[in-house]
Amino acid sequence: MKSGVMLPEKTLRLLKDFGLTEYEARVYTALVSGGPSTAGGLSEAANVPYSRIYDILSRLERRGWVEIQSGRPARYKGKPPAEVIRLLRIERERRLKETGEEIVKELEPLYEQRAEARRPDIWVIRGDRNLMGKIGEMLARAQVEVLLSGPSLPEELLSLEVLGALQLAKNLTFRVITSERGKRIKKLKALPNFEVRYRKPLFGGGVIMDGKEVLLILASTGERLGIWSNEVGLANFAKEYFEYLWKDSVGR
Repeated sequence: MKSGVMLPEKTLRLLKDFGLTEYEARVYTALVSGGPSTAGGLSEAANVPYSRIYDILSRLERRGWVEIQSGRPARYKGKPPAEVIRLLRIERERRLKETGEEIVKELEPLYEQRAEARRPDIWVIRGDRNLMGKIGEMLARAQVEVLLSGPSLPEELLSLEVLGALQLAKNLTFRVITSERGKRIKKLKALPNFEVRYRKPLFGGGVIMDGKEVLLILASTGERLGIWSNEVGLANFAKEYFEYLWKDSVGR
């Protein structure tokens, strides 16, 4: 074991970012660079007081940075850096998931109460780009079901990559009523929880998200116009009308 391992400032900073103290970083680096050693050898190599070395090694062992090799005297071995980082990543992801679930559990009811207390909004939206942006926002908020209707559906809305990613992440149910026929509509039917029906004529259209939000898209020969609202009564009325059209539409 070499004596007096010099620890570069960058290495020390990176190890501290992962929660190691300076002494712990010195000891682990000494093990990585010099190989297995006794506590006494590590104290000398890492320039750490002997009175502290066993406590430091014990903490590193509990956290998965070092292993103890039985014998007299016991020898200590540093785990491979790649393995240490892999285990740390798994542990941090687990903690983040648990903490995130607790935060949602504690704060979501408060958010819902505030949301219920808010007055509903109604917005007029003009132009295809703005309409697609609003639909994208609605899809991002969707949790259960999305209802779509329209004589023809915009290509941006029918992107298999976007809808497929939503299905994978949220397992949403989609129901579509359209007058359009073609290969891209057939491809949509191949997605899980995706049902399409055909109806003609069909004037205007819209998007209804979870029975909470509605975007009505008005038929127009010029710039398309939409009316968005999170007023529950309007969303429910729109959903009832969608269900009426759904029953009167033909399966693809």
